[in-house]
Amino acid sequence: MDIISIEDLSREFILKICKRASQIDEAEQRKERYNLRTKHPRKLATLFFEPSTRTQQSFKAAITELGGLHEGFSGTDTTSVSKKESIRDTIKMFEAFHFDAIVMRHKKDGSVQWAADVAKVPVINGGDGENEHPTQALLDLYTIYKQNKGSLDNVHIGLGGDLAHGRTVHSLSLALSKFKETTIYWSTEYELGMPEYLIKKLQSLGTKVIRKPSVAEVMKHVSVYYMTRPQLERMQGLLVDKIPALIEKYRIDMKKIEDLNGVILHPLPVNSELAEIEPDVFFSKKQGFYGQAENGVFVRKALLYTLLDETPHTSFDPHLSENLHTGNNRLQRNPGNHKTNMVVDTIDNGLVIDHLKKGKELFVADALQLVHKGYDRVLASISTKKTAFLKTNLPDISEREIRQVCLISPEPTISIIRDGKVIDKYVPLVCDNPNCITRDVFEDIPAKFYDDHGSICCRYCKHPYTIRSHKVSRDDQERYIKTLPEH
Repeated sequence: MDIISIEDLSREFILKICKRASQIDEAEQRKERYNLRTKHPRKLATLFFEPSTRTQQSFKAAITELGGLHEGFSGTDTTSVSKKESIRDTIKMFEAFHFDAIVMRHKKDGSVQWAADVAKVPVINGGDGENEHPTQALLDLYTIYKQNKGSLDNVHIGLGGDLAHGRTVHSLSLALSKFKETTIYWSTEYELGMPEYLIKKLQSLGTKVIRKPSVAEVMKHVSVYYMTRPQLERMQGLLVDKIPALIEKYRIDMKKIEDLNGVILHPLPVNSELAEIEPDVFFSKKQGFYGQAENGVFVRKALLYTLLDETPHTSFDPHLSENLHTGNNRLQRNPGNHKTNMVVDTIDNGLVIDHLKKGKELFVADALQLVHKGYDRVLASISTKKTAFLKTNLPDISEREIRQVCLISPEPTISIIRDGKVIDKYVPLVCDNPNCITRDVFEDIPAKFYDDHGSICCRYCKHPYTIRSHKVSRDDQERYIKTLPEH
């Protein structure tokens, strides 16, 4: 079992982890320790492509206290990643070194899902970009579970700080949506507010999402207020300049928590310079984030115990699955009705890349290294349509080359020509989330999409994809969606 997305975890599994964490918590209070009931110590690989303090150290503490071992890295300067090693190869190497499970953090959305696809041992998401942080959500849920007298139903929670870029609040809100009568209150500027797509998703799951005019108003309605730091490392431009003023308005101070009948939580760290929580609050009885941090050890011990004690040792398999090599991102255009008139002179064998953005055709030719490889090319622009095409006797195009073309000019039409006839005509899709791991050309991750109630979504980062090409008919799109797996 992998722990990649909080959405993949059932209500029953979440409650199982909370109950086991509670048992471990109670055992600790009796000066007792849980241990893995395995013949040989289990080994946990901690692969943190981004530096980490709390998540990595709490996983290390958890596996050590369970009687296991750990090795890994935090930051990549001293690893083979600095030599351009791919995620796939890093994962297979640690599997080859007989690690029983992997916890991984990476700056790119969807990266840990790819690692889980590659690995044959359990993979745990320690945070992937702006996407998710499911074990943080689990420890937050356990903290709320204790606060709510052993239940996760009928929770009224306030969310504050950076709700736009913070993966912790995204995971927590989706997790709470699995329980009954959940109400989420928030108050912040829209630049830092909850993303609209997330609000709609939560509402579709039966969760109430209510925006209030002020933090003080939110405090009157909740038993838990979950504050987050501004994710400056994930912001750009003018927004960063606005942050001090925004934090001044929404900073948690003693006055704002006067009407709070509950606790202040925070995934930590607090930004000591911007101080989204004032120092006085740290000494208040309503401060709950240090206990929340300890709960992280209990929850991660419960999780590792469940994954490693209840599953057999996995022998190393050096072979990669064929599924890792193929995607499902080729949207067929007008099947069975391919025209041979390609605007330019007939081409016997090669390909035509059409519907490029005007002015991008030369960049595409350079990316494909046509001149360097010795292939002919014809570049043209159609001014009335503001598009361009590229015709070449290059016999085919690889997935890596397709990705390079799509990053230059999204949604081109590619026609494969054999003996003067169009034998294949399709529009390749590449996830348009700029931080998605599938957009990294050299990771060679096949783009995959799934059908989420009629919407096209990226398998790795779960970002919805909207087809914009006017050349893709509604029928083409519907046919394509029918070929996709359901989430």
